[in-house]
Amino acid sequence: MKLITKYIILTLILTGAYGTALCQELDEIIQLHLKAHGDLTKWDEVESMKITGLFTAFSEEDDFMAIKTKDGSYYSELALGKADVIEGFNGTSGWTIDPWFEILYPRELNRDERNVFKQKAEFFTPFYNYKEKGIEIELIGKTNIDGIEVFEIKLTRPSRYKETWFLRADNYLEYKYTSRWVDFTYGVPSETYFDDFRDFDGMIIPCFVERTFSQRDRMLIIEDIEFNVEVDPNIFVMPRSKEIEDIEFMVGEWNVAVKAFYSRGNLWYKVDSTESIIQFESTNLISEKISFSNSFVQSTINNFTFNSNNNNYRISSYDGITSNINLFDGYKTDTTFIIENAQIGCDSTFSLNSRISYGNITVDTFEAEISQSNDNGETWNSSLKLKYYRKKEE
Repeated sequence: MKLITKYIILTLILTGAYGTALCQELDEIIQLHLKAHGDLTKWDEVESMKITGLFTAFSEEDDFMAIKTKDGSYYSELALGKADVIEGFNGTSGWTIDPWFEILYPRELNRDERNVFKQKAEFFTPFYNYKEKGIEIELIGKTNIDGIEVFEIKLTRPSRYKETWFLRADNYLEYKYTSRWVDFTYGVPSETYFDDFRDFDGMIIPCFVERTFSQRDRMLIIEDIEFNVEVDPNIFVMPRSKEIEDIEFMVGEWNVAVKAFYSRGNLWYKVDSTESIIQFESTNLISEKISFSNSFVQSTINNFTFNSNNNNYRISSYDGITSNINLFDGYKTDTTFIIENAQIGCDSTFSLNSRISYGNITVDTFEAEISQSNDNGETWNSSLKLKYYRKKEE
């Protein structure tokens, strides 16, 4: 029993010593790897990078541009074959405009795509400030790839996505890494190779990057890098559709005066004062929440989108009195925005009986006039008028 105990203790001591040695060796490898990338004091001063070059996909070579920031944001313009693609990422979430999917508006990135953008957003290596980024690394050992002796290091991101990096033993620069990538939104394994390391003002960056995944082969040739460029933070924000921007006048926090039309006296009289919040919810969605009294309390949630199939606006309006959702079609002119109840399906008995006209639009005010028709839109009778006044910052 004593011999067994001594053997266990000795094994633990040796294992612990070996683990400590590996940690020390890994720290040294990482330090040499970072040093191989140039002056770290200069890297510490980099807040942003603009990269330009050539990108090859589907055997088509075209211009490439990307912007990276220190906080992990990323923006790029590139071509996938004949299709121009725009991408944006704020370090946590992102979007893309990708004509390959025949989606007219920007779409959000899925989980695998967000992992890809984490990789794209790295300044030059994930090992730079890796502890601050929550990245875990482990030295696997030495191996040989393509006749080149390399250190194999396993990397685990906070999202638990894993990568394996291979750093050259002769100069400590990256030779290859394997990771999870995407092929038309689906997660797939990939291999990435680096070459043509160049000096940019004392900072060393690979100017040839080749990535293979599925049956794809992508090549990036970097021609120029600008450091600490001025970056508009809005480029990382998901763009809005042109049509939804055309009704941007509605967006804001408003004080609203509500008037009702008194037909006997042929006059408008004030029935309530309320507030409204109208905001962008997505690339093609504006939403309003408003509640006011006119005999009954009318709580309404209005959602405005653009229907590209019919080339008109589509509005859903939740009526708090009836608990129904009413649908409207909308049409924008230079001076007005009119929505009318929509015909759904092929019901021949459809009649036009409700309309909201937005007009008298300025930067800080607009009006919404609600009307009804008893003759299928031949004539309209106004019933309510809402005057919106933009709230001023105190």
